[in-house]
Amino acid sequence: MVKNTMTPTKNTDVKFEHIGAARLYNGSVRIDVKTMQAVIPAGEVRRLEDHWPAPVFDISDVMKNSEAAPVGKAWITRSGKAVMITINDVQYVSPLAQVKGMLRGERKYANVSSMQPVTTASQPAGVHA
Repeated sequence: MVKNTMTPTKNTDVKFEHIGAARLYNGSVRIDVKTMQAVIPAGEVRRLEDHWPAPVFDISDVMKNSEAAPVGKAWITRSGKAVMITINDVQYVSPLAQVKGMLRGERKYANVSSMQPVTTASQPAGVHA
């Protein structure tokens, strides 16, 4: 017998906070966020476009060592509307339409945002106990 251990999440409301940008640079995708710079190598961009996860590297690691280990990955979501990027266990998102436009040369950059949970007030505004 198979037991379903997946439970729906209670809090699905998130807000997107603009935190950086992704730019095309010599065939690779450079991801600039507030805390760091990362890169998807030119050879892996095609993999991402083909709906396969692509490794993400810290630019400073790659500059020191060409055999640097990836610090995250990027993939197209199941809905096909966004590119999810994890860097050091922090999740970022970028609209797929913007990423595709950037890869085709129609846009200078694609927005990169972090997802923050929406804090809901226990009482409506203006109501005091």
